Amino acid sequence: MQLCKKCIVPDSFPGVTFEEGVCSYCRAHEALRKIDREVLGEEKLRESILSHRSGEFDCGVPISGGKDSSYVLYHLVRRMGLRPLALFFDNGFINELAGENVRGICDALGVELVIGNATRHRRALVREALLTSKHLGRFVRICGNCENNLRSFTINEAARRGVGLLIWGSTDFEEGAEFYIDPDLDSFRQYHGRSGYLVRRARKALATLSGGSQNPADQFRAAWHGIKCLYHGVRDNIAQDAPEGWRRLNPFLEVSFEGKPVESISFFDYIPYDPEAMILTLKQEIAWRAPADREARMDCMIHALANYQHLAQTGITRDGFTLTVLVRNGLLGREEALRKEEAMKRELIAECRELLDRTGIDVGDLLREIPC
Repeated sequence: MQLCKKCIVPDSFPGVTFEEGVCSYCRAHEALRKIDREVLGEEKLRESILSHRSGEFDCGVPISGGKDSSYVLYHLVRRMGLRPLALFFDNGFINELAGENVRGICDALGVELVIGNATRHRRALVREALLTSKHLGRFVRICGNCENNLRSFTINEAARRGVGLLIWGSTDFEEGAEFYIDPDLDSFRQYHGRSGYLVRRARKALATLSGGSQNPADQFRAAWHGIKCLYHGVRDNIAQDAPEGWRRLNPFLEVSFEGKPVESISFFDYIPYDPEAMILTLKQEIAWRAPADREARMDCMIHALANYQHLAQTGITRDGFTLTVLVRNGLLGREEALRKEEAMKRELIAECRELLDRTGIDVGDLLREIPC
């Protein structure tokens, strides 16, 4: 397998071409959708926060225990002297280390922490997706409703506590390849409810329901599990009180930030994004922990399967593609990216099996060893 000489995209990545050892993503970097590296600055951030302050807390920060949200909380407290409320949603599959980070950081910073928990329908949704995968003989999308849960809990709890502004640690660096190629595709930070997006999601769901087998019994089982996935998704939206009115009955719901009682902004629209410096600061200042060279998206166990699926389909993990974006934007060296990708691949099968053990579902031989 050939890897790009500038980043680490492999020649097995769908649609990629190589010229003199350089992938088409690197060659077309200037022509692709650009990530806005200009930031508004800390003073603008402070102005925005103070203009929304109305109660006991200056703002709210959704925190997962990962590097980005942890740094947001650290920066607001230690660098800006503010008093945020930390909001943590436990989806039932949080990595133990991430949970320890959340509590440890809040204790170290003296920040009040509010914890929300997944409903039984969220856990059932994961189980049904795994059972659907087992009957189809291939993995379907396992992670589906977490973002809706997180946004619903955070918006509702902030409104209940009188917090007027939420500060998110999300960035466009985390997007997949489609985001950079298709200028009409929304960022995950934006509202996804446009009709074209919903049509694409519906088509994918129908493809899952039909299955790949020609056996009517297999098709029925796959369809039945798929329908149960949709059912639990809707029930989960209702149980979490998704703030979308009648739209919570939509199984493809994407909770937006528009028209909500609490406003939302992205921290990294104001402060430069420098993940390696952030990781070093967190480790030195507040004893934040992560597996060596696997600091990205280490908070959720389900993400391991997303990485596995991406690796099996493209030759690089989902987080590995994010590393290539960092390399092209001068935020990470190629050799560092390669080392991190190899570290993720070495532990990937074990992490996936740990998730499957927690669910109690044996997916047979769908989980195959992947050579590093």
